[in-house]
Amino acid sequence: MNMASSLSLVSSEAPSSWHYLLDPHQAGLHTRLESLRAVQHRRVLDGLPIWDLSMVNPDLAPPRQVLDRLLESVTKPTNHRYAVSRGVRRLREGFAIKYSSRFAISLHPESDVCVCLGSKDALFHALRVLTRPGESVVVAAPAYPAHPSAVSSVGGQVVLWDVSAEEREAAESLSRILKASKARVLVLNLPSNPAGMVVRASWWHAIGAVCAQNNVVIINDFVYGEMCFSGSAAPSGLSARESGARCVEVYSLSKAYNVPGWRVGALVGDAEIVGAVARLKSHADYGLFLPLQYAATVALTATEELVRPTVATYERRLKVLGQGLQKAGWVVTSPAAGACLWAQFPAHVGQVAGGGSLAVAEYLLKHVGLVATPGVVFGEASDGYLRFAAVTSEERLREVAGLLTRV
Repeated sequence: MNMASSLSLVSSEAPSSWHYLLDPHQAGLHTRLESLRAVQHRRVLDGLPIWDLSMVNPDLAPPRQVLDRLLESVTKPTNHRYAVSRGVRRLREGFAIKYSSRFAISLHPESDVCVCLGSKDALFHALRVLTRPGESVVVAAPAYPAHPSAVSSVGGQVVLWDVSAEEREAAESLSRILKASKARVLVLNLPSNPAGMVVRASWWHAIGAVCAQNNVVIINDFVYGEMCFSGSAAPSGLSARESGARCVEVYSLSKAYNVPGWRVGALVGDAEIVGAVARLKSHADYGLFLPLQYAATVALTATEELVRPTVATYERRLKVLGQGLQKAGWVVTSPAAGACLWAQFPAHVGQVAGGGSLAVAEYLLKHVGLVATPGVVFGEASDGYLRFAAVTSEERLREVAGLLTRV
């Protein structure tokens, strides 16, 4: 094995999905994950190989035309002044164009769009506007860890809802959980992370009807909306408005355009909620660096061809990784969208490791240098799973699969 070719592109200094996503109240879990982080750091210091698939931190390059616009904008002195907390009009129009051309959703750039510092910023401020301390918030499960964390950060109480792609089953179970919890907000993540689930527009109509009946606002994290392997975009959660529901959606350029460090996102949809978030943000920040806003506008207003190579790359990578995991005896959930793989580890791996997903993650890290996200961070019910981010080449993913067959 060539160590240089196998080392992760992400250094030990890089952020990890083990830490930045977790609910601050999960102290015990934090301690266990810190132990994992220490093992990873020791391997790096000892010069041992690491395959870091723990975080969906894209290794692909941003589109060249987007970078060209960024470089051009940076050279203009006037672009280094304060921006606008809600986002410049040009960028808000870009989000409206994207939603119209790609998702068949009409947005008014003046009232229905607020530019945010990435998806976490958008979700946090939306929850601050919609939630009072002590109130229940229903969160889709398996729960992308940043979502329960955001709910807890605003003083809300997390109620997990096991999401089904079958419309009637989903509507009935949601109705029961909303009545029992008396929640006024539902946080969804479709297409989903970690499982890569995509639902139909009719699913949104059914869920929208339930939320309208119960006076519940929907917040959908739509980061993977353009990253479906079918070739079509996923239905926007704003489709739920056709059933009378109030809904806002979080959209981000991070994954589809390979610019997570730019922190370019937006909250779109219900004008009253978007306006409240914009007013709140006006007290907190002056918005994004102007060149980033102008470059992001180029990305949003380009054709879908700009995103297609990235989606195709992830689809190939996930197929390679999925086949390798299945050969090693893992049960793989085939994703319909996204950049990660959700897989249940075999019983013998759990027995060898001596526990659940945390023990398996630590075992894989110590013995083969593979870093994956333990399923337990997505909820206790997911303790039999690990999530793998496809953030390295197909060749390296084949190496990872080979390592797993020897565990």
